[in-house]
Amino acid sequence: MAVNNTNGKISEQSRRKMAQALFTIMEQYDYREITVTQIAQEAGLSRKTFYRLFSTKDDILRYQSEKWFSQIYEHVIEEQLHSYWDVVRCYFDFCEQNKDMILLLKKHNVISFFFEYIEDNAIKVFESVYSKETAQKNSLLLPYLLSYSIGGVFSLLTKWIDNDMVIPAQELLQTLRARYMSPKM
Repeated sequence: MAVNNTNGKISEQSRRKMAQALFTIMEQYDYREITVTQIAQEAGLSRKTFYRLFSTKDDILRYQSEKWFSQIYEHVIEEQLHSYWDVVRCYFDFCEQNKDMILLLKKHNVISFFFEYIEDNAIKVFESVYSKETAQKNSLLLPYLLSYSIGGVFSLLTKWIDNDMVIPAQELLQTLRARYMSPKM
């Protein structure tokens, strides 16, 4: 049993190294031009190890998106968030805290990997914020409601990221929330 646990830890450590290597290389090279060999060399691992862990470099972005989502989701759970605006703020705070990585994803036009992972797991967040019962009770309309809501959040995030996140997340969201609740400018 200890051997499997050790192998799992080594595999996870290797995944993290590959992800860090990819982001390091992305600081200098266009994402489309980066090769598996470059990633493996930067990580100090073999191509064989890369292919044991991932099929493509896109899989690294999916892996990293999963890790980032896990951090966001843990925050939702730990803080016992129970409102839409608190969850939105959680996403903005995460992006602000990881500004360099988010801007790097934007620069290479691969931020969609992160957004897609968030969208794919929206029901999980909804169930934590509200309840599984509420999700089940609204199961027919919930995918539409979440798509509408997520679309708005992604548009906001995208516009904010496109403008290099110059307005602090807290200030932006306070203003948006106030204007949303009272449409007077």
